[in-house]
Amino acid sequence: MKRMKEILSRFHIRSLLKALVWTILLSFAYNIAYIAMGNISDGRLYYGAQIVLSLLSSIGFYKICTLAWTPKKEKLTFEVLLRVLIFQGIEILLVSAILVPLATVFASNMIVSVIVQLVSAVILIFIIPVQLLYYYALFLQKTTWKEIRQFIQTAFRFHYRSILNAYCALLLLVMAVDTFTGGPFSLARGFYVPGVLSNLLYCGNPLFSWMYVLYLTATFSLPLSSMFAVLFFLFVIGCMYAYLDLNYVGYIQEVCTDRGTKRSKAHR
Repeated sequence: MKRMKEILSRFHIRSLLKALVWTILLSFAYNIAYIAMGNISDGRLYYGAQIVLSLLSSIGFYKICTLAWTPKKEKLTFEVLLRVLIFQGIEILLVSAILVPLATVFASNMIVSVIVQLVSAVILIFIIPVQLLYYYALFLQKTTWKEIRQFIQTAFRFHYRSILNAYCALLLLVMAVDTFTGGPFSLARGFYVPGVLSNLLYCGNPLFSWMYVLYLTATFSLPLSSMFAVLFFLFVIGCMYAYLDLNYVGYIQEVCTDRGTKRSKAHR
């Protein structure tokens, strides 16, 4: 019982309400743009639009993180935005230009395929925790690459177990629920890790499943009354995802604060 109270005490509602609202609104806007890209017939143009949308979404994600970390309005400087875009660009290059093509080309080669799957699995475990620590370093106004690298290394040195355990538990929960609801992280067709990474990169917002089913309902002129229960269920699931994700974002701040990296008054 004491352990359960300790776990529940880490979940917050009021302090994350503003960030939760912005998460829902930005997810809605992203999903509209993503679904609209389906009308692009040219493959290269579609891929370019997907990259641009992913880069823009990283700015929104960083903004949401700052809302979870402080109630005050945070100014997004050009230097910070540039570093946010650089990190997202590296993710896109790593997943879309390297891992997914390698997995496709060497699908028939057992050894290479296993290696690609293992590398993708390691990246899947570390990519979001590293990204959040990277964002928190920017939030603390650490502007040089050396300062950011040292900050991430220090956080992992002292809290790698708690950071990775919490993220893996959250990831497994999302995969389990999506498997039953047919979401982007469903394991019904097997655990294809490069595909999971790609979905995380482009379809990782909490309300994607709800928005996609809503789009299909409108496209095929299905009666809204018959789909209401499904849409309501998916919307609730999406809000739950957003709430849990934001609690993990807040947990990153708690972990960093424990190591004396709390933002000083000079930074405010």
